[in-house]
Amino acid sequence: MLIIGVDIDDTLTNTTLFANNILKASGIDNLEDYHDLEQVAFNEFIKKNIKRIQRDVTLKDDAKEVLDWFKRKGIVIKIITARGSQGFEELVPITLNYLNEKGIPYDKILFFQENKAESCLAESVDVFIDDKERVLDEIAKLGIKTLIFSEKKETSKHQVVSSWKEVKNYILKHYL
Repeated sequence: MLIIGVDIDDTLTNTTLFANNILKASGIDNLEDYHDLEQVAFNEFIKKNIKRIQRDVTLKDDAKEVLDWFKRKGIVIKIITARGSQGFEELVPITLNYLNEKGIPYDKILFFQENKAESCLAESVDVFIDDKERVLDEIAKLGIKTLIFSEKKETSKHQVVSSWKEVKNYILKHYL
């Protein structure tokens, strides 16, 4: 039985794109990415907008369809996210409601996972999909296959996927 671990922000959803649009709509258009805000401004932006971002962000194209396909194939889906950490516990019910409203299938969700490598090991994850190189570096050290979700087609020591259709094709080719 194949177990796939999935991150939420910028893997399942378009979080950075959505947050950047909020930033630009508020009149700050001299930055390419909200992560580039100075720390105090970043913290203020997050505090003011995090609930809206988590509640209203769009799904990545084909994410739901591919996850539905995984479930039909008997693949176990475990969502592993840091959401809820760092004093943002109120994001847990927002996230659960969001996933339910969008009809996202999963077998288990783990919140507060700042060390996703430990979680992947404990949950017997075979393949983990995330957008952050540093997170995947730690997971790969444990012998777990990693896919980096990047629409920029960057080079990486992890298998690069730029769409959920590419994720599906990878799983088809290597596991089914």
